[in-house]
Order: sequence, then C-alpha cells, then structure tokens
Amino acid sequence: MRSLAPLFRFLLRLQGLVVLGAEIDRERDRVVVRGRRHGNAKLRCPSCNRLMGGETRWTRHEWRHLALGPAACYVVADIREGRCPEHGRMVESVPWAWGRAKHTKSFDRQVASLVQVSNKSAAERMFDVSWRTVGRIVERVVDAYLPDDLLDDVTAIAVDETAYKRKHAYITVVTDLETGRVIWMGEGKSAETLGKFFEKLGPERAAEIELVCMDMSGAYRKAVEEHVPHADIVYDRFHIVKLLLEALDEVRREECRNTGGIAGHPLKNTRFSLLRNPKFLKPKDEEKIARVRHSNRRLTRAYELRVSFEDLWAIEDEEEARDFLMRWTRSALMSRLMPMRRFAKTIRDHLDGILGFFRYWRQTSGIAEGMNNKIQLAIHQAHGFRSLSALFAMVMLRCSGIDLFA
Repeated sequence: MRSLAPLFRFLLRLQGLVVLGAEIDRERDRVVVRGRRHGNAKLRCPSCNRLMGGETRWTRHEWRHLALGPAACYVVADIREGRCPEHGRMVESVPWAWGRAKHTKSFDRQVASLVQVSNKSAAERMFDVSWRTVGRIVERVVDAYLPDDLLDDVTAIAVDETAYKRKHAYITVVTDLETGRVIWMGEGKSAETLGKFFEKLGPERAAEIELVCMDMSGAYRKAVEEHVPHADIVYDRFHIVKLLLEALDEVRREECRNTGGIAGHPLKNTRFSLLRNPKFLKPKDEEKIARVRHSNRRLTRAYELRVSFEDLWAIEDEEEARDFLMRWTRSALMSRLMPMRRFAKTIRDHLDGILGFFRYWRQTSGIAEGMNNKIQLAIHQAHGFRSLSALFAMVMLRCSGIDLFA
C-alpha cells in the first residue's frame, strides 16, 4: 500500500512524520499507519527540549490519531532514545505528540474541545478512552495552550472564593474584569493564598492593578493592602445585599422564637417573602408582609430598613450615595435590632469600598460570580475532583480563553 502514502500524508497531516505505508487491522477494527522521523531531525529531550547525546537506540512507539471514518487510526514509528544532561535517558521529542503521551496532539485537541463544552464522561464514551486518560489529556492540553499573556496588562481584577468539596475546602479564583477570563487559581481563601497571586504577578505588573473587586473578606483586604496598596477596593453589590438579608433573616428568626402561640402565627412562612426584592413581590408575598406589619413591630422595622436600602442602587453620584448611607446607617444604629446594627457598623467600616460601586460606573464582580457557576458546574459534572491539579486544569480549559484551533 506504499502508493497510498501521499493520501495518508494528506489525511493525517502530522508534522515531522514521513509516511511509509498503512495496513488494515480487521481484528481490532483499526487502520495502522507506519512512518518514521525526518532524517534531519535533531535528538531533543521531550521535557526540557535540550539536545541529547550518549548511546542512541531505536524503539517502536504507537500513538492514537483521529479516526478515519468509522475506524480508529494509529500511527506506528521507530524513534530514538538518548541521554539528556538533566533528565537522563529519554525518548526523543516528536512534533506530533507531547512527551510520553500515547495520543497525537490532534487527538488530544479533539478530546479537549469536547470537554470544553461537555464533560469527561461524554469524551470517555465518544472516544473510547478511560476517565483518567481524559484527565491527563486535559492537563497536557492546558499546559500547552494556556495563553502566556494571562497576567499581562491586567488593570482590574475580581477576587472570589468557591467551595470545591465538603468540609469547608475552598479555592480562590482571580478573574480579569476586562477580558472576563480566569487568570489564576489557588487553594484556600486566606491572605496568604491571594498573596501568592500577587507574588506570581510580580512588582511591575502588580503596579498596573488599579481596581480590585471582591467581597468584604478581611483576609483578601489584607493581601490587597499589603501587595497593591495603590489599588482601589470595590466591594461587590451582591455580597452587601447578602449581608443585609442575613441580618433581616436573623431578626425574623429571633421574633419567631420569642413569639409563640397565636401571636406568632402571622410570622410563619414569611422568610422568602421578606427576602424577595420589593420590585418582584407577588400577591401572596404582599399578603404575608401585611400580616407582619399588623402583628410585629420589630420585624416590620427591620423590613422597612431592608426596603429603604434598595434606594441606594438608584443613586448615580458618589457623594449622594455617601450621604444616603450615612443617613441609613444612623437609622439602623438607632434601632434596637442588633443584627441590623451590626450590618450598619459593617457598612461604615467598609464605606469607601462600597462607594467604589458608584465611583467605577457601577462595577460589580458579576463576572467572577459567573465563573464560580461554571466551576461548580464542572465539579458537579465530574462528581468532584480527587486532585486540585485536575480541577485547575479543567477550569483553565473552560474559563481562561484557550482556543484549541487558533
């Protein structure tokens, strides 16, 4: 079948491979293409790309390639083995496969492209490979295709944490607010964790950071003030409202505990009605809130504070927003509702960062929250990850802007 060599060269398109022939393996339902390296190819280490010397030995290797129609395709070639000054005896680097991989780069890209939009199980079934093989392919592809400029020209970032397994195991995710790409991930949610990002960024690139959008985490704030003290901190609107709703719900729970019998009946099943945005109340919600207004003054007062706080987001001027927050916190501090008083003190302690929402054209970390949803989807689809390296590779494959066919 030597006359078919030009056809297979056209179909395979494997750089650096000289096609010698092909044969059909009917027992295993596959096509086997035989080839060799170009005669002028240099003997290089697959790990460090250094020239290798020492005694040269030839060994036969096999790589799985893209399918030819319904039949699987494998490439078989004799390649050399030499001695690397750093890694010892190694099989030479070949341009159509990575390191010690048993698949061609084209096959790896095709598997990874499916994982980008689906999950490992789908790739496992479609390509008839094991779950662990898919994981190794993803890590190889990410290592090869992860953009080198992820940390360059970064001026605005969002920092957030997300849980990757039970028992309070978290990872910190840093997203570029301008490109919408995940640019770094680290284990934990401490100041030391975020500090590692700034250390990797380096002093020159860190000096370009102008804006950091995050929640009110004291740990993250400490890391930002230590490594990029010149950057403005903006606290995310979502987390501010979340703290307010938690304070309101704490008041509701206290009143439910302290009010029993018939007097406590109007407070039953009111949680979600009280927490829902006043703009989107349904008739049933309005009925429940009306019962609360007629039966419990403390919870009514807390709800009124919650409703009035919504007026903040309609303000466009920073100074006007500052005046509003000072008036609102004064009212909350004068109430006898400890959860609302604590929330008011938190607002005053973080006032400048909250006002950043108005200073930077209503900037939020919504992009980071969206990335967290993608990360949680990947974790759910995989039913969890045994190693952080596998999780990081999957997230970077999906969220860092990798283009496998550019």
